[in-house]
Amino acid sequence: MTTILRLPITNVFGKGDYSATLHLGSEQSPVNLLLDTGSSTLVVKEENYQGKLDKNLTATATVQEVNYGVGGWNGPVIHTSINIHEHCEKSEHPQKLSHTASINLSNAPVALVNSTKQSKTFGDSDGILGLAYHHLNKGFDFSQYFTEHNISPPVSYPWPFNNNAIAEAQAEDLKSFKKLMWQYPEHDITPYFTLLEQQQLSANKFAFHSKRSAIHINQENTEQTPAEKLSQDPLNQGFLILGGGEEQTDLYQGDFQSIKVEHDVYYNVELKSVQIASNKVINAAPLEQKHLKSYFTNAIIDTGAGGIVLTSEIYQQVIKELSACNVKFAQLLAPFKEMSAQLTGIDANELDLSQWPTLYFTFVNENATTTSAEQTQVLACPPQMYWQINTPNYGKACLRLLSQLPQWPNQSIIGLPLLNNYYVVFDRSAEQTGVVKFAKQK
Repeated sequence: MTTILRLPITNVFGKGDYSATLHLGSEQSPVNLLLDTGSSTLVVKEENYQGKLDKNLTATATVQEVNYGVGGWNGPVIHTSINIHEHCEKSEHPQKLSHTASINLSNAPVALVNSTKQSKTFGDSDGILGLAYHHLNKGFDFSQYFTEHNISPPVSYPWPFNNNAIAEAQAEDLKSFKKLMWQYPEHDITPYFTLLEQQQLSANKFAFHSKRSAIHINQENTEQTPAEKLSQDPLNQGFLILGGGEEQTDLYQGDFQSIKVEHDVYYNVELKSVQIASNKVINAAPLEQKHLKSYFTNAIIDTGAGGIVLTSEIYQQVIKELSACNVKFAQLLAPFKEMSAQLTGIDANELDLSQWPTLYFTFVNENATTTSAEQTQVLACPPQMYWQINTPNYGKACLRLLSQLPQWPNQSIIGLPLLNNYYVVFDRSAEQTGVVKFAKQK
C-alpha cells in the first residue's frame, strides 16, 4: 500500500529555494535537501552526513558529476537507508524523532560531496533532492580505473582522488573530471522518488505548495537573525506532498489547469508566449534545432529555480514593455540587469505593486494536438510574485525575472515566482510522460 506524506518545507536554508528534511543511514542523520525538479540526483555534503558512522553504508565503484548551470560538484555514490517523516518534533536528543508517518527506503543511491568549494553550490542546505527523471541521473563505473591505479578496495568511497595531488586537482576541475568519466561505462542511476514509486511506497506523483521565491525578512536589523527564527515565518514555509496532491483540499481552490509534460527528462513543457497585461503577446521561439537532442523543449518547470529565467529575446521584450508602463519603472528595473542586485535589492518604498501589471504565460495543455487557443493553458504571475518585498533585507525588494544564462540554450526556466501563485501537482502517472497541474492557492 502506498503512503501519502505531507512534509513541511522551508526556503531558509536554500536562500529562497525550498528544502525538506530526510534522515540518512543507521544514525538517522537529518539533512535539509533542496527540492529540485530540474535535476535527478540525491546528493549530500559528506560533512553533514558523516558516512563513517553509517552502519548501513555500502560503497560502490560509481562516481557522479553534475553541473547546474550555476555551480556543480562531483563525488562517490554510496548506498544507504533513507527515512522521511511526515512530522518531526524536537526533543532533548536530536536523533529521537516523534513522527506520525514515514517512508523507509533501504539500499538507496546517494552521491556525496567532500569538497568545501563545491559544497557552496547548496547554500546553507545539506544537498539536493532531484525530483526529475532517471535520464539526468548518470553515473559512471570506475572499476577499471581503480584497478589500473591499484586503488584497493576498488570503490569510490572514501573518495580515492584525495590521496594523490595530481588526481585531486583533476577531480576538483569539473570539466577535466567529466572528460575522464566519459572514458568509462555510463549507466543511469534510479532517482530516489522513482525508487519510491517502483517499490510501491508512493504513488507516482507529488505536489508542491509555496509562497515566495526569496526569504522573507520581517524585521529590521536582521543580519544576525538565525535560520530557525526565519523558518518560523509562515511566508517562508510550504509543503511537499509525496504520493498525492488532489486530496489536499485545504491548500487549493477551484479546478486544476493541466500542462502537458512533453519529455520525461526534465519536466519539459512547451511555452507558447508571454504577455504583459493585455499587451500584444510575446511569442516564444521553439528550441533551436541543435539543442533538441539534449534539452527537448523551449521551457522546463523547475522548483529549484528562484527566478523565472527567460530567453534573452523574451526577457528584453518583457523589460521593455514593463518600462513603458510607467515613467518610473525603467529606473527601478535597471539594477537587476546585473545578478549582483539580488544581493542588495532596491528600496521597497519606491515600489507600488498596484501599478505593476500581471504577466501571463501560455503553455501547451494536457490534451493538446494542435496549437489552437483551446489547446493552450494560461497561467498568471502577479507583481507580488515577480517582485519580492523584504528581501534580501527588511525594507528591500528584488525582481525575480532573469535573463538567459550565457551557456544555456534558448529555453526558459519556469521557476518559483510563477509556481508560488499556485498549488502545483506533478502527476507523472498521467498520459505517457506526465502532466503538471496548477490550482489557485487558498
